[in-house]
Amino acid sequence: MATVAEFIELRKSIETLAGQIIVFVEHKAVQDSRQHLDEANRQLETLKTMVSNDVQVVVAERLTRQLTGLGTKVETLAAKMPARKTAAKKKQSKKD
Repeated sequence: MATVAEFIELRKSIETLAGQIIVFVEHKAVQDSRQHLDEANRQLETLKTMVSNDVQVVVAERLTRQLTGLGTKVETLAAKMPARKTAAKKKQSKKD
């Protein structure tokens, strides 16, 4: 059984990742956002197995909602990003 201290450390780590995801979304860095979101979701699954009291249940549910919302923002951002067609144009420009 995990200790409360381990639970708190994992919670802080997830919250830190969530904060970084928000910054990446603001800067429109889709790839970094996805990587951090995937890591946060992996840690959240571990956190859910550590839940042992009512307060920890509430924390796990809050983090689940937060990461779900961030996932939606990342997917929306990814959908708005244009396809990478500029690389071919840049190569042609360099040949001139």
